Amino acid sequence: MVDNDAAWRIDYQLATPGLAARCTDAHVERAATHAERWSDHAPVTAVFDHKF
Repeated sequence: MVDNDAAWRIDYQLATPGLAARCTDAHVERAATHAERWSDHAPVTAVFDHKF
């Protein structure tokens, strides 16, 4: 069995407590297979509610 998560470097987001409280979604962007990836990094996308 091959571990599909092996060797991935998951990037991260930093936020102040106030901004973190407004995070509405976050996910790791990574290629479906090891062969399709362009890097060993997997960016993280975070969505924040910026309306006050």
